[in-house]
Amino acid sequence: MDKQVTNAVKGYLDALTLKERAEEAHDEARQILLDTLASHGLDEVALDEVTVKLSPAERRSWNLEKLREAVSPAVFRKVTKPTVDTKAWDSSVERGEISAKVIRTCVEISHSVRVLVRPTKGADKPKAVKSTKKATA
Repeated sequence: MDKQVTNAVKGYLDALTLKERAEEAHDEARQILLDTLASHGLDEVALDEVTVKLSPAERRSWNLEKLREAVSPAVFRKVTKPTVDTKAWDSSVERGEISAKVIRTCVEISHSVRVLVRPTKGADKPKAVKSTKKATA
């Protein structure tokens, strides 16, 4: 195999490993920061030219079946957005239920390249970097 190709693959795999380790280090440093500031009763610290501030946040999720039962159909349609089930779409296209004209009209395709890393057949499985994520406050 061409040396340039080999070096490119090795370089990518090295960067991927470094990224995983950096994410782990970030998660660990974040948890240490949260624990330390909490133990000192602080939510903001200025250090040199940087201020670190903790900002509580919420992530919401909804039970759509309960919401559907609790509000009128008009309100439900107003506050929710339908999405296309790609498997059901593909099945409908295969069965001829969706025409080529509808596909051209309704579907926008963007192209990208994914880089997949898998063990080579017969090779030992690559060692994964284990996550050390801790529960966040």
